[in-house]
Amino acid sequence: MKKPFVERANEFFDRARARAQRRKSPWNWISFPLIFGGFFATWYLLFRLVWTFHVWMYPTHEFHDFWGSNISFVSFALSFLMLFALFPSALCAGFLLANGVSWLIPPARRALEREVEGFPEEGFREATVGVLGIAAWTFPAGLTLSLVAASLLKSLR
Repeated sequence: MKKPFVERANEFFDRARARAQRRKSPWNWISFPLIFGGFFATWYLLFRLVWTFHVWMYPTHEFHDFWGSNISFVSFALSFLMLFALFPSALCAGFLLANGVSWLIPPARRALEREVEGFPEEGFREATVGVLGIAAWTFPAGLTLSLVAASLLKSLR
């Protein structure tokens, strides 16, 4: 029988707290700018792709009118989906970038491997596979939702 959601959530956060307490190496700090940089770069590129699709469908729309004044609720909701449906997959890209760069720097890799000794389910491969698993769901769903919203956004007002 499956455990209740609250119990599973508590176990997840307990494991996350224990992982965070083991992370003492200064090499962990390299992850933050890489995560945010990868996230923003991916989010921007994906949005530009969706915007290009939108302008292909509605050539009179210009970006400077995006979220202008006096926007209707429907236009706001669709443009919000265009922008924020891409958020989870862009975040996954940031995590993958940070993980990959940390792995490519030998001293960082050694320090981070020492932190997960005795916890084989928390290594580089497992983290990467986990994030890729999440990205496998969030990327197609987010991109599809964003493209559908872009196709339905007939007015920027």
